[in-house]
Amino acid sequence: MRKNRILSALLAAGIAFTLTGCGSKSSDSSAKEESSAAYTTAELAEKISICGKQLKSPLTFADFGEGFTLDSYAQDSETGAMIDLFYNGELVCALDYHCSPDEIDDNQKIAGIYFTANDFNKEKISLNGFTANDKIEVLEEKLGAPTVSNKTVYTYDTSDNGKLEVIDMPDGSIHSIVFIMEPHEK
Repeated sequence: MRKNRILSALLAAGIAFTLTGCGSKSSDSSAKEESSAAYTTAELAEKISICGKQLKSPLTFADFGEGFTLDSYAQDSETGAMIDLFYNGELVCALDYHCSPDEIDDNQKIAGIYFTANDFNKEKISLNGFTANDKIEVLEEKLGAPTVSNKTVYTYDTSDNGKLEVIDMPDGSIHSIVFIMEPHEK
């Protein structure tokens, strides 16, 4: 249980780092930008699977089905709550909700999915066949060109304010995947 809380805290810290500048548009000449987003949030969700379960938007915990469980502890934040998702007892990722921890139930809409690649979960999330076992070069083959790329963060903005960010390491391996289905209000 303590390990899960620590992992949740690390995920939250990584997310805060990602959302506060690491994924912002770069003025660097290596950044590329397209004029419009290629996907809606629902279209992008249909390209993502967790442990073989195809996502949809909107998404609730009830949509995951058999084998999936939530941690008994949800981390409270200023904008909602985060809770770890398990499949057959193994940690997969964290889910973000726009509600307090005590309001999380099977039918509450999930606002975001936060995945940090570890040796035990690299193949649990697939982006149209791309997993954390693949090198970053494969991402564009599977999802097309990102909206913004700064050689560390590959961002796919959706036409309805969703966002997918894939963050890689200097060696080309995948560090994390963040899928924002419903952005927090500013």
